[in-house]
Amino acid sequence: MKIGEFAKMCGTKISVLRHYDKEKLLEPQYTDIFSGYRYYSSEQILVFYRINALKKAGFSLQEIREIISGRKTNKEIEAIFSQKESEFLDALKNLKEAKLMMTKLDIVFKNDTAIISRTADDNANDLCMVAETEIKAADYQRISQYEIRENEIICKVVKLGDETEQPKKEIPFVNDDNVIGKWEIQGVFAVKEDYAQNVFCDKTGFYGGDVKYLYFLPDGEEYWGYSWTKGYFISNAYLTGSAYNEYEIEEKSDGTYMLITLRDTEVIRGGKPTYLLLKKSDSNRYSAESIARKDDIDKPFVNDERIIGKWKAHSFLCNKTEFPQEEEPVDDLYFKEIEFFSDGNCRCVYADAVFEGEDTVVWTKNYLLRKWNWSACEYEIKTINGKDYMIIEWKSGDYRYGGYDTNYYVFTRA
Repeated sequence: MKIGEFAKMCGTKISVLRHYDKEKLLEPQYTDIFSGYRYYSSEQILVFYRINALKKAGFSLQEIREIISGRKTNKEIEAIFSQKESEFLDALKNLKEAKLMMTKLDIVFKNDTAIISRTADDNANDLCMVAETEIKAADYQRISQYEIRENEIICKVVKLGDETEQPKKEIPFVNDDNVIGKWEIQGVFAVKEDYAQNVFCDKTGFYGGDVKYLYFLPDGEEYWGYSWTKGYFISNAYLTGSAYNEYEIEEKSDGTYMLITLRDTEVIRGGKPTYLLLKKSDSNRYSAESIARKDDIDKPFVNDERIIGKWKAHSFLCNKTEFPQEEEPVDDLYFKEIEFFSDGNCRCVYADAVFEGEDTVVWTKNYLLRKWNWSACEYEIKTINGKDYMIIEWKSGDYRYGGYDTNYYVFTRA
């Protein structure tokens, strides 16, 4: 039958069939070489309905092509449907959470208590989920479980303030083979009692939920500011020093779990520890190099007379589009100074270290090559009102280990 008749039988438009032909989803049984007319068979009506059903179910044309190609086994097709079902369930969960977040909460903070009003029709757990966000938004930290009453829900809170000086201590490395390997982040609990009851686990509580795994490297090797020794997960911060966060391991029927008492962010601001839950994925002996994102740091040297000399740090940008910004330089930047030499060597001065030498850091046209952390940082020079600015990528541990986009430093000629 001709394309018009076939379209009528399928209840669709001719343009749709032409598009499916172009995408090689449903090609005519044959095409007349003289007239160009497309001809279809009645058996292809079932193929059309299958394509239509898959499209309505949310499959892309590429996914549909794979499913109906005949090259997939029944088991592979079942796996594709299971994945799509999982995506829909996640989307539905996210939709419900988004709707929940639009709930207007009647919450007041009195002394060290948060009081949430409720009626008999309110779902208490839903109100608690909304309260989690509102308490944080008010710069409080919840430090007790929720107590659900007839007309209200209460919990103990503490008002967070400025960063406080933490006691300094050094604990020598002691091995613990049980922790070596890759651990999947499950989420953060505000209080330990929530972990015991498995309630109110914040999936976005560690780096916004973007970081999925943490690694415990052999011999306590540090990566991304993290290291460990037996009994402690150590977070090393430039400004606040090392935080020794106790961990405990628990074997459950579905795997090995680690609960870490986090003593950094909230504690530094006068709050209480929170609790990070990890689940062990494997016991491989990774290294910092093996898990890092690596750039091409072996680029050949090409001279660039524009950058030779000494440059001082001016400011820090989260995104390059923020440039230009204020004229006055920012004090107390971590990256202090770069000096470029004509032979491709350079000297980088940081707040806590100086890097130089051809095995550590060099440069070539358009790039600073930091060999010690496998990053090629692209630079560009802009001149504004007769003043030269160098904008250079800052590829920190967030970039190398967390998968984040690069930030930028701005330098001016010294």
